[in-house]
Amino acid sequence: MTGDGCVLCGRAGALAHADPGWLLRTGRWGVSMHPAIPAPGWVAVQTLRHTEGLAGLDGAEAGELGPLLARLSAAVTRVTGSERVYTYSLGEGSPHTHVLLGPPQRDLRGAAFITGLLRRDASLADEAAALRVARDLADALAAGNTPTT
Repeated sequence: MTGDGCVLCGRAGALAHADPGWLLRTGRWGVSMHPAIPAPGWVAVQTLRHTEGLAGLDGAEAGELGPLLARLSAAVTRVTGSERVYTYSLGEGSPHTHVLLGPPQRDLRGAAFITGLLRRDASLADEAAALRVARDLADALAAGNTPTT
């Protein structure tokens, strides 16, 4: 599960002991709180084996990703009440396949919100709320209250 020096591979091992740790884990993918900023409702979806981009996914990983993102989007919508769920994946700061997903906040929408998130704008961070929402997401995903396709 590790790539030499990969931050996300290293982080994956620690998540088993963290609170809330993995919000959802399949045989191929793990879902956790956003690793860089505690923005409520924002999660990271990452491969459990080291891959560096969508082109590096095997058939099973690729086949699971779309339904997983749909399921997570439905859970985020239900738990946060947001009408929109954004996704992005750059892979510049951490060359490990991961997709970041979550709702916009307050009056920040679209590019303005994503720019703030990428810059780790402190006004978007709320550790207590992010932890609370993460636990609610984990509960919703465990209960199967979200569609899988």
